[in-house]
Amino acid sequence: MTQECLASIRTHTSGVAYEIIVVDNGSRPEEKSIIRHACDVHGARLIELNQNLFFGEANNIGVEAAQGDTVLLLNNDVLVTPDYIAPLFRALQIAHRAGAVGAELRYPGGQLQEAGGYVRQDGWTIRHGLARSPASILSEPGLHIVDYCSAACLLMRRDVFLAAGGFDPLFDPGYFEDVDLMLRLRAMGLFTYCCAGNAVIHRESATSKTIWSNPRRAAIIHRNHRKFVERWGKFVAERVFGHATPPHFEKINWIAQNEVPATGAQRLFLRGAGLIGRNRTWRSIVTVASALRDKAHVSFVADEVCSRSRIYAIASAWGQELGGFSVTRASDVTRTADDTSVVIHCDGDRSAKIVSADGPLRNQVKKILDEMNSQSARR
Repeated sequence: MTQECLASIRTHTSGVAYEIIVVDNGSRPEEKSIIRHACDVHGARLIELNQNLFFGEANNIGVEAAQGDTVLLLNNDVLVTPDYIAPLFRALQIAHRAGAVGAELRYPGGQLQEAGGYVRQDGWTIRHGLARSPASILSEPGLHIVDYCSAACLLMRRDVFLAAGGFDPLFDPGYFEDVDLMLRLRAMGLFTYCCAGNAVIHRESATSKTIWSNPRRAAIIHRNHRKFVERWGKFVAERVFGHATPPHFEKINWIAQNEVPATGAQRLFLRGAGLIGRNRTWRSIVTVASALRDKAHVSFVADEVCSRSRIYAIASAWGQELGGFSVTRASDVTRTADDTSVVIHCDGDRSAKIVSADGPLRNQVKKILDEMNSQSARR
């Protein structure tokens, strides 16, 4: 599928300078060799992950690596069609306060799959065109404001994507992350448009069906629906007959990674177990990084790299502000005698403990953790 997707991009993308970035989400070795060959053939840049970080995070990593001002998020189970790109670009440029523009999705047989969608008052979604649901108005060629378009084919300005925080890790491993992102765009005063009449072919869920059983997939969808309602329930329930305003979201001051510390700043490597996520260990690490942001250049060290957007989202959820920082795999860390390295873990009593530490900042890290543990015990 990925090879066919890349071939369709090369065949049908014209009139614009572009690069292709492929993020491999932890494929098996024999699959990686196929992807490497396909990327070589089609001149695509390949970013290889050792683990599956799932849909949202892979897109975050790809967007952050992009050099262009505009990014097209594209599933590998999509085939683009002749002249698909020009209407999307034009819509993003001329439509009123456009934050995102999605293409119409069609099944391989040609029947309509989706022409954008809306969120119901109960937080579930209506995808226009799916299962022969009424879609005559929204399916007429042209631009239509919708609540969301599937991120299987979605055009956005890169700076807008990053300022909105990208796809929130709250919704890992998948589902509702694209709806959530586009409602955050709405909270920023921007709209999502479906470019009806401009279609791509989408072999829906072709990848996820090979990973999850139907019961597992249904469980993930229902769990993320609950998370979505916790965040957006009041707004979507009241907006039809009231004057509801979206929840406020602070824009992310996204800063590109800089491996060189500011003058006078020491390097501080903070490591936790597993992947960087929303758990007690990484909350403690992010809190330390925030407290020392003016004294040290922090490197978050984990088993696998992640996007900066992921860390910004985690910090924002916990009310922490980060300065410049780096993200690195544990296997790639190189440090000197002047650097500080601290491994942090939270045990069963929820207190954050230092597993190992060395370097000039270790006592300051310990002091911050002790204060956190004391505050937690008082609560």
